[in-house]
Amino acid sequence: MDFFFAGAFEEAAVRSLLFVSALAVALLAAYAGATTYPLTLTDDLGRSVTIEAEPQRVVTLMPSHTETVCAVGACGRLVGRDRFSNFPAEVLDLPDLGSPFSVDLEAIVALEPDLVLVDEFSGVAASLEVLGLTVYAGTPQTLDEVLVNFTLVGKMLNRETEAALLSDRVRGEIAALEDLVLDQPSPRVYLELDANPYSVGPDSFIGVLMAKAGGANIVPPTMGDFPQLDPEFVVISDPEVIVLMDAPFGESLATIRERPGWASLTAIRLQRVAELESAQVDILSRPGPRVAEAVRLLVQLFHPDLL
Repeated sequence: MDFFFAGAFEEAAVRSLLFVSALAVALLAAYAGATTYPLTLTDDLGRSVTIEAEPQRVVTLMPSHTETVCAVGACGRLVGRDRFSNFPAEVLDLPDLGSPFSVDLEAIVALEPDLVLVDEFSGVAASLEVLGLTVYAGTPQTLDEVLVNFTLVGKMLNRETEAALLSDRVRGEIAALEDLVLDQPSPRVYLELDANPYSVGPDSFIGVLMAKAGGANIVPPTMGDFPQLDPEFVVISDPEVIVLMDAPFGESLATIRERPGWASLTAIRLQRVAELESAQVDILSRPGPRVAEAVRLLVQLFHPDLL
């Protein structure tokens, strides 16, 4: 790494760390009070959810929920998780309860959870509510909602101080990375979700992370958040960096080079094609506590001389 850029990043990181440390004292005082139960919240389905007492047995059916519960210091309360929750490592020992669209309802009931965190799209909330369980349905869809969700989960679990510190740390880390790339040229970037090809728009969760990492998304906002692109559009846009989130499913520099007209793309000619591993795809696609890691990963791909 170039010494000048390394120094710039370290300076930004130190400023961020000092800010977080100073704010931590204020936050600890501000959030010293405990959550008051019963606690009534409105979830993303518009349902009124009442948590009668501080939850001690929690089931999560989305990886972002699992990671957030652990990040606010309540990993030990988890008694079950969805099939795709694989971080942090200790959750792998928990019962696998299936995916949101195919859950093991009997197994969930048998765990006697006092709180179940689910998504708002699969319909699993209704199935669990009928069984008498306390279910909160909702997932963050934007970066701002990720930070709000830290506060929400912290409140539900009586971990408000930890949630506030987590939110501030993540904000600080992202701000330091934004400062690092602020004056750098923005390479044209094509990010591929699958080979159809589907990509992401600039207003999507991943699209916002791309911008914060100093990349210029070739997809315009008018195409929506998850557009299926005409391959010829990619050729005309001539991306300078290509990120393959479908690499774990077989796509690679070698396979996309064979697509008509793609061999001439700048990213392919210069071999600036990132074949992401499954763990990297998880980091980039999950709206949770590792979102700053996602921005850092993209900075490394867009501006490899900076980190």
